[in-house]
Amino acid sequence: MELLVFALVLSIDSFSAAFAMGFRRFSARRAFSFAFSSAVAEGGATALGFLLGRFAEKLIVNYDHWVAFSLLAAVGAHMIWEALHSDPEAELSDDERTHGLARILFVSTVTSIDSLGVGITLGLAGKNVLHYSMAIAFGAFAATYLGLALARRMPQNLGSRLEILGGGVLIALGVKMLSI
Repeated sequence: MELLVFALVLSIDSFSAAFAMGFRRFSARRAFSFAFSSAVAEGGATALGFLLGRFAEKLIVNYDHWVAFSLLAAVGAHMIWEALHSDPEAELSDDERTHGLARILFVSTVTSIDSLGVGITLGLAGKNVLHYSMAIAFGAFAATYLGLALARRMPQNLGSRLEILGGGVLIALGVKMLSI
């Protein structure tokens, strides 16, 4: 039961980021890339946190939330800026209509910072990090797909307003990181 709770709680950020970014079109391949990168980032951060917890807990804990806040706020602000400064009548290439792979990897990595802290805690508690990392990775994978699917169901004629909302969600996730 504890594994399920950890997987559910830590997948909320992956869901929120996917929902925020899902207002732009995602191909099936790009959606899989996003879900896979979220899973690897969340599970990997948990395992890395476990290892770091053995060596440098005090160094990481004081700054991780500020890094996550800054990066998520920057990505969210950039999404809002793009929405406010884009021409809805302009012809866009496929790459311009979707999020690039670099942004997907970046957001996946940033939203996994809380898993790093959880991994530190798991390491200090002597838990089996492999089981937790796998459960958290699976939860992130599923949550990312769910977030993208729900965003896709939103009316497309709302256009840039949904991207502004998505940027706001990412900024809110960053603010949430400050309270962790």
